[in-house]
Amino acid sequence: MMAMVTSTENIEVFKMRHLSTIAILFFALLCSGCFLSPQMRMSEPADSAEFAGVKVFLHPFEESLNMATTSNDSAQPSNADVSELLVDSVPALDYRIGPLDMVQVVVWEHPELTSPMGEYQPAGQKVTTDGKLFYPYAGEISVVGMTAQELREELTKRLSDKILTNPQVDVRVTGYNSLKAFVSGEVKKPGYVFLKEEPLTLPSALAEVGGLNPTADASHIQLRRGDKTYTIDYYGAFRSKLPLDRLLLQPGDQLWVPSLDMQKVYVMGEVAKTSAISLRAGQLSLVDALATAGGLQVTTASASSIYVIRNTNESQIDVFHLNGKNALALALADRFALQPRDIVYVDASGLATWNRLITQILPTVQTIYYGVLTGKNFDSWQQTWGDR
Repeated sequence: MMAMVTSTENIEVFKMRHLSTIAILFFALLCSGCFLSPQMRMSEPADSAEFAGVKVFLHPFEESLNMATTSNDSAQPSNADVSELLVDSVPALDYRIGPLDMVQVVVWEHPELTSPMGEYQPAGQKVTTDGKLFYPYAGEISVVGMTAQELREELTKRLSDKILTNPQVDVRVTGYNSLKAFVSGEVKKPGYVFLKEEPLTLPSALAEVGGLNPTADASHIQLRRGDKTYTIDYYGAFRSKLPLDRLLLQPGDQLWVPSLDMQKVYVMGEVAKTSAISLRAGQLSLVDALATAGGLQVTTASASSIYVIRNTNESQIDVFHLNGKNALALALADRFALQPRDIVYVDASGLATWNRLITQILPTVQTIYYGVLTGKNFDSWQQTWGDR
């Protein structure tokens, strides 16, 4: 019987020691609630801080609104640079012959020269890749850079010196293959568009490829010329009466029309539904984005902690902090124009963090409770049967 009492005392001492340890761990978990909270939290950076070698700039609420209200269109594609592409008037161009162009030469009253192959004669002769054209009795002529009129004068001179007296020569370009620009993206028939006698304007280039697809984002058309890239808001140009018919494409230009699916903003955090939202005609306000995502979670969102994170360039990230608790601030935030690839993040409230922490800890506490209860029942059973 004495041995049984000693064993029971040892069990009680063991339980007390372990219960004390468990209690200490439990309170440590409670005190570190924010650290162990089971959701992503926004760690607001200091202004001009660095993250992964990139400079991060924090813009307070007031500054964010000023940027949005004073230059609402600044987030949209700017036509300021595009204006330098516009010409004062559409010039009457003299087309200059290039490699692979088709040139037709007609010598009046001399069909043997005009069509020496008869009915098998194609509509013109192709300029070689090295820019030369062969014509009977005139020999090989380097025609690259010549206009049709200049080539006519050269042929007239050579034929007069060889076999004809005062020949009547006509020259025309029948195939334009040397001067071209490329149009790709969300157009019906992507491919090359060729420059001819008439100047190639932006609207005519889009018309030649069949026009825009329904999924095209006409507000972010990209024109690459040399080492510079211009962003063209096609619809915005119409609204601002920018004369795009005076924007002439040049040989080697690349025109790219992006898809609406590529122009998205991402809404994350304490919203009803994490969403990737397409810009509508290149425009989307912060309030539009939050509303489309179902709004803020009433019980968990911190309305004072709404952030817009923007990859401004390769070396800069801008973070805009908006306090949505103020209804007037939300009204002004409707003027905040988001840009493609912006990240809108709504942080969790402190109460939400605490509730989630308790939800995570509660199963562990219940397990400890039932373990202790089972231990007590076992001791009671052991004492009852031990006495017998």
